[in-house]
Amino acid sequence: MIRRLLIASAFIFGSVGIAPIAFAGDTAKVPFGGIVTAACSFLGTPGAGTLANPTSTTLSSELVAGGTKGTAQVKCTGANGSLNITGVTQTSGPSLTTPVYTATAAGGTIAATYTAGVAGLPQVVLAGITTSLDVNMSVVNASDLTAGTYGFTVDLTVTP
Repeated sequence: MIRRLLIASAFIFGSVGIAPIAFAGDTAKVPFGGIVTAACSFLGTPGAGTLANPTSTTLSSELVAGGTKGTAQVKCTGANGSLNITGVTQTSGPSLTTPVYTATAAGGTIAATYTAGVAGLPQVVLAGITTSLDVNMSVVNASDLTAGTYGFTVDLTVTP
């Protein structure tokens, strides 16, 4: 009888004393990383301007001279950029004798200049904003211009 009592007691205490073990939850954090590279570019195709001939030595896109402005759009992503007019290049037409070029690109907060081979201060292109630029240029030649069809580019450079 004692034996049965011990077995019954062991069974009772064993079932009461042994409780199921509860496991705690766990969390894992999977890391990710990425790099955003700053980039700047001109969007679409620039719009051509026209040059008027207000004096015998001058070609100009300024409206007061009878010309029309050119256009361009610029945008930077990831960081602000820097825009400058890096030159004016003659692409066609009779040769010029000692030309003096001037150019401007203006729009939004940008007011870039180029005069006689010297670029103005770099202009900030705000990140994430497409900025439309009005581009103008003029050339004053040391002597009268020869009859012909002239072509030029205003060279804009943008960097992140």
